[in-house]
Amino acid sequence: MVQKTQKKKTVKAKKASVIEKSKALEVAAPKVVPAVIPTADKPAQQSRGRKILTGILFVVTLVVWFLVGQNAFYLVTENLWLAHRGGRSLPANNEVVATIGGEPILMKDVRSFAAGIPQLAEVPFEVIYPQLLERMINSRVLLKAADQAGAEGWPDVQKALKLSRDQIVSQAYLMKQLEKSVTPEQMQALYDQEAQNFKPVDEVHASHILVKTEEEAKDILVQLRAGADFGALADTKSLDRNNVGGDLGYFTEDMVVPEFGKAAFSLKKGQLSEPVKTDFGWHVILLQDRRPITLPAFDEVKDQIKQILMEQNTRRVMAEEWKKMDVQIKKKRK
Repeated sequence: MVQKTQKKKTVKAKKASVIEKSKALEVAAPKVVPAVIPTADKPAQQSRGRKILTGILFVVTLVVWFLVGQNAFYLVTENLWLAHRGGRSLPANNEVVATIGGEPILMKDVRSFAAGIPQLAEVPFEVIYPQLLERMINSRVLLKAADQAGAEGWPDVQKALKLSRDQIVSQAYLMKQLEKSVTPEQMQALYDQEAQNFKPVDEVHASHILVKTEEEAKDILVQLRAGADFGALADTKSLDRNNVGGDLGYFTEDMVVPEFGKAAFSLKKGQLSEPVKTDFGWHVILLQDRRPITLPAFDEVKDQIKQILMEQNTRRVMAEEWKKMDVQIKKKRK
C-alpha cells in the first residue's frame, strides 16, 4: 500500500460454490426405510422374521447412505482437489478431451491455448482447465460456423482483415529495421555511460502492519515485542490486504513515501520501528534484510540496452524510410 507503483492484479480462477452443490445433492439423497414394527397379535415366529428383515434393511440403508455420502463429498470437493497436484489427475497431453464434428481437441491443444493468455500465467492449470476447454470449444465452434456462412468474404470482415494485415506487416518491417540500426558498439557505449553515472545505493526488504490509529499501532508493537508472529498479525490486523504477511519485498528509499522510507532505512536487520504516520495511516515496520544494489554485468542487461537504443532510433529510422519513399507533405497542419 505504501509503494508508489500499483501492483498488477492477478487473475483469480472462480471456484464452484460448495453450498450450491450440496443443495443440489439433497434431491438425490435416499429416504430412510422405516423399520417394520411387529404387532402383538402376530405369532412369535413371524415377529422374529420381521426383526431379521428390519435388521437387513437397516444395514442396507447404512450402506446406501455411506455410498451416497462418498459421492456427495467427491462432487462437493471436486474443484478443491483439482487445485492440488495430488488431486484427480488430468488427461495426458495426447489424449482427446473433446470433439467438434469428429475433429479432436487434445489436452496439449488446451495447454497451448492457455499459454497464449499471459493473464493466466500464475493460475494453476488444473483449476482453470474446465473454463479453458469451454472457451476453446466456443472459439472453434464459432470459427467453423463463420467459415460455413462465408463470413470471411463479408465487406466489413475484409476491411478488418486488411487493416490487421497492414499493421502486422508494417510493424514487423519496422522492428527489423530498428534491430539493424543498433550496433554492438552502440550498446557497449550506452552501458559504459550508465556505468559512469551509476551510484551504488542500498535496498531493503521490509514488512509492515498498517492500522488507523496510533493507539492501535502501539498495541501491535506491544504484542510483537511479547513474541507475537508478525506475519500472522499482519494478515489479521493490517489494512493492507495486497501483501501477504505484510511483506513488501525489496525496495529503494525513493520507491516509497518519504516518511515510510526514512523509517525503514533507519532500522537494523530484524529491528521493529516505532509507529510511523503516513497519509495511509500508522505503520509498524519490520526490517527483514538490507543489501547494496550493484551494477549488473553487460550480458545481464544487453537486451534492455538494445530495446532502449531501438526506441531512440525510431524517429531516425522513420525519417530514412520517408526519404526512400519520397514523402511530400502538401499541406502542413497549422
